[in-house]
Amino acid sequence: MNCPLVVRILLWPLSQLYGMYARMRRALYARGWLKARRLKADVIGIGNVTYGGTGKTPMVLWLAREICGAGKEWGSYARL
Repeated sequence: MNCPLVVRILLWPLSQLYGMYARMRRALYARGWLKARRLKADVIGIGNVTYGGTGKTPMVLWLAREICGAGKEWGSYARL
């Protein structure tokens, strides 16, 4: 990513804080102090946390139509 130097300098401390937070959370899960929870529904993950323009929304719409077309049940909340 080509950000101006001043932006990189300003964002560096925030990236360090976020990194510490992520490492702490990972350690808490590894030690069993935080527990993963089971959801009551199936989950399909599309993409990653990123800025826009990577095509996640069109992919989700296509996948939803494919699943609905295959006769799978989405529940009453999803109407495509």
